[in-house]
Amino acid sequence: MQKITFTQTHNVFLDNGIVAVYRYLQKVERKELSRLEPFSLIKGVNYALEPDKLWINHHDLFGLLEALYYAMGREVYDTFTDKQENESGNLFFDVDPMGNLTATPFPKMNTYGLTELLTNNAQGTTPKEEDTIKIDAIRKQNPVLATQIETEFGKRNLKLLSKVYFNGPYTKLTRLETPQNAHFELGTHPCYLTGELVKRLVDAQNISPFFSGIGAFRSHRSGNDTKVSWKALYLSRFSAATCFYQYPSKLRDALNVYLVYSDNLTNLHEILQDKFGPITRPLDVLRKQEYVANFPQSDENNPLGRSSDFIGRNENLFYLLFTLYNNVMGERPNVDNRELLKLLGVADRTLGIVSMRAESFAATMRPNQFENLHHVKFVFALIHKLGQQGVSIPNVWLSLKLIKPSLQSNRDRYRMERQFRERFVGKVLNGQSILADMEGFFNDCYGYLLDVLNEPGKSIGYKRYNELIKFISAYELIVNQNIMQNEELQRRALNLGSQVGQGILNYNQNDRKTNARQGRKYIIALRKANQFAGFMDQLSRVQSRFTLNISRDLLEGINENNYDWIKQFVIISALNQINPELSPKSDKTPNQ
Repeated sequence: MQKITFTQTHNVFLDNGIVAVYRYLQKVERKELSRLEPFSLIKGVNYALEPDKLWINHHDLFGLLEALYYAMGREVYDTFTDKQENESGNLFFDVDPMGNLTATPFPKMNTYGLTELLTNNAQGTTPKEEDTIKIDAIRKQNPVLATQIETEFGKRNLKLLSKVYFNGPYTKLTRLETPQNAHFELGTHPCYLTGELVKRLVDAQNISPFFSGIGAFRSHRSGNDTKVSWKALYLSRFSAATCFYQYPSKLRDALNVYLVYSDNLTNLHEILQDKFGPITRPLDVLRKQEYVANFPQSDENNPLGRSSDFIGRNENLFYLLFTLYNNVMGERPNVDNRELLKLLGVADRTLGIVSMRAESFAATMRPNQFENLHHVKFVFALIHKLGQQGVSIPNVWLSLKLIKPSLQSNRDRYRMERQFRERFVGKVLNGQSILADMEGFFNDCYGYLLDVLNEPGKSIGYKRYNELIKFISAYELIVNQNIMQNEELQRRALNLGSQVGQGILNYNQNDRKTNARQGRKYIIALRKANQFAGFMDQLSRVQSRFTLNISRDLLEGINENNYDWIKQFVIISALNQINPELSPKSDKTPNQ
């Protein structure tokens, strides 16, 4: 067998695997992989990526596929830090024909990112089964050799574990079943991932719960119903080479993973190479930063701040897209949407991102969130539109961190402070209204500010309320069908809210902070008005109490269908006046 074809499956993992295989074939052609130099490849002759498939044609096809697999594994799976390299915490051995033993140190390795989900960071093994032998077996069969091995470990003060490795270091990549013609010939056994029928399937060799859940759907009619084709298993391992990932902390107790997809393979390859490639961290930088995240390339000058500030799946997905947008667009704010998408390379291409989150449980990383964001173009257009309108997304995102003052000493405060922002960003990514959420946010800020009013050392953190108002107003006009048809009514509701806030602060010429505290009952009453008549009664009460001049056009425009969102804008705008007054002076800025 000299030719193999990997066909597009529209499975995000397998399609990314195809593109990754193509990348490594290009590396072989460019002689960038020293161990594959004997393989001479020419694009168009020995391999080619087409919109719906990747084909490879070589006289030593199986040898090339195996060599390519383990070369990828050395770069993507066999990862170690500078510290691990310096310590060289393991040994492999070579035995010459005369029986002389040579020990070579190599670093202990770990798998990070999607590779951790695929292998669960299992103990390393060698490509050839006979090169991994348990020390107990060696002690029984060759006590002299076992003593020599123990001596080599002892000389270096290294711990000898259960397995000994020969003829090379171990790899963290799952050992590849030797390919045979039966793996590719038409047969009767279906692969549940690709749908293809072959003569022989292979076990989905994986101890990770990432794939083990498939067992819940077993028919139990056949021993093959959890097996996959050789191609599917091969590609699934390669998919880790094109993913993006981030650990929220060096404790690595949670993991966010992102996989890009497009309408065909050539588009996917070009998007990953031309647009996502420049924001991907090089291998040397990854090692220095201990593989905490493989994007962005650098966060020193990122408008959103350092990547470590974002820990949720949604937060980091937006961070990835915002970074790509700024890397491509630079200082070009005046282009229209069509030109924007052309610059981003997606004007005539589908672009989506699958995101998942896994958290540590019982020594394994277990995925507990999964989402397919299929309208990435909308997110780019939204970022662009808000920028054109003068909305500072970095200031908004920074202002959305919030935690109850009594919980500020909690050991989990870093995550708790970002919970609201994670939920908020998830809605923004999906084009959902955030009006009710932001009404609650402004009200929570109000309550927390009152809680810390008499505690000078406490604060609820940086808040740019004016920027938040600008974002809410502009965003709801884009995504909320009811509001986009009533922009003037929205403006009047915001003006009324400002009047309410200033009326509370200036009431009876008392101290403004005292008025802010005492005015809370009016805000609570407005929030509790969950029927049209009740809301109108509360407006009348506030108008009478604070001598407000409410626009006739606004009063005539309020009805059963729109009073709820008008109420929310009124409350948000009122609290936009009150909250800055309660903020500690050090938190206040001229634009707050």
